[in-house]
Amino acid sequence: MWRTEGGVRLQARSGRDVTAVWGDLALAGLPLPAGTVLDGEAVIVTEDGRISFEAAQARAASSPSRARILASRRPAHNIVWDALQLSLPFGDVRARPYRERRASLLDVLSGLPANSPIQA
Repeated sequence: MWRTEGGVRLQARSGRDVTAVWGDLALAGLPLPAGTVLDGEAVIVTEDGRISFEAAQARAASSPSRARILASRRPAHNIVWDALQLSLPFGDVRARPYRERRASLLDVLSGLPANSPIQA
């Protein structure tokens, strides 16, 4: 998840831009400070509270219009585990120890609304 000055961009591990199919997560990322880059995984949780790989795959393979329908039925969550970049003056933090990055990640996430689908 890349929070830029102009919005939020979501990128798959392959480098492909997947913002259009995970638009609900892009909207959820707007409160993040510009310049923040987070590493994580988009997941879908079923009614019984389990993470559904199949539902996430269906969303990832859908068209943007179909993704909006799927999002209305089962919103996504972005489970993040690392901060790669922070807003200025910090910038790229990948060389810092993980415990520092984790603390920074938790600090950034504390600024999100309580019901945010972006979680550590």
